Amino acid sequence: MNTAHDELDLPMDPLEVVEHVLTAENLPFDRTEDGDLAFALAGDWKDYELWFAWRPEGDCLQLCCSLDLQATQASRLGACDLASMINQRVWMGHFEVWAEDGEIVFRHALALPHGERPTLAQAASMIDAAVDAVDRFYPAFDFMLRGAASASDAIEACLFETRGNA
Repeated sequence: MNTAHDELDLPMDPLEVVEHVLTAENLPFDRTEDGDLAFALAGDWKDYELWFAWRPEGDCLQLCCSLDLQATQASRLGACDLASMINQRVWMGHFEVWAEDGEIVFRHALALPHGERPTLAQAASMIDAAVDAVDRFYPAFDFMLRGAASASDAIEACLFETRGNA
C-alpha cells in the first residue's frame, strides 16, 4: 500500500488514521455499529472482509480478516490443529478458529501505549501482512475443510515450491 500522506496532519483517533490509508487507496469502508472500520479487499483466492477495531482497554489497534470459511463441529479440532501448524510459520498476526461458530479469521494487533497513534505506514503494513498471510494459507484451510484432508496433508499441499518455468 502507498502511504505518501503527511504524517503530521493525522488525527489522534487510530481508526481515522486507517481511514486515511483506505481513502488514499480508493477503498470504500464503513463504520459498524460498534465503531469498527470495515472494508473488503481482493485477494488471490477471493475477496476478503477485513475490519479494524480500536481497543482502548488494551491500547491496541486490532485488524481481523475473515477467510469466509467455517469449521463444522466435527472439523474444528482439525482446523485448530491446522491453525497451530500455520501459526508457527506466520511472523506477524495469527489464525484462529472462533469457538462460537467455527469461523476462521486472521488477527493482528498493534500496541499503541500512552495515546500514541499508528503511522500511515504501520496501518498499511497491517493490511498487507493480513492479506499476504491469508492468501498464502487460505488454500490449506479450504483444502482441509472442503476436501476432508488432514491438517498435515492440507499444510503440506499449500507449502510446495515450484521449480523451473512453464
